[in-house]
Amino acid sequence: MLARLPDSAQNDFSADANNVLRHRKPKGADVKLIIATIKPFKLEEVREALTDIGVRGMMVTEIKGFGSQSGHTEIYRGAEYAVNFVPKIKLEIAVSSSMADQVVDTITKTARTGKIGDGKIFVLDITQAVRVRTGETNDDAL
Repeated sequence: MLARLPDSAQNDFSADANNVLRHRKPKGADVKLIIATIKPFKLEEVREALTDIGVRGMMVTEIKGFGSQSGHTEIYRGAEYAVNFVPKIKLEIAVSSSMADQVVDTITKTARTGKIGDGKIFVLDITQAVRVRTGETNDDAL
């Protein structure tokens, strides 16, 4: 049979548990993942700008997609056809939280053409990062 704590003790325990959960920093919370989609011809310019501000690595993927532009039409050998998915480049960059705003600003300024389809940027919290070779974790793994 389980012993029941007096109501005053239960309230103290609940308050302490809530306080610990509210103030506990999530594991890896000091690392952000920035996912950006940009126009392909802007890749080298963006890479150089990010290297200049201290970004040490990124993953690059060629993708196709559409947003508000919903594709476009092109003419090839006299025939018009619809291009529903537009070629884009996806960048994935893991950085410390303190650098995240600077990285977003740099990508925004460098990738902007002022025309539709310039891209999007998403910033996510990383719960854990591990460098496979050394076992370093979180900010040290970057």
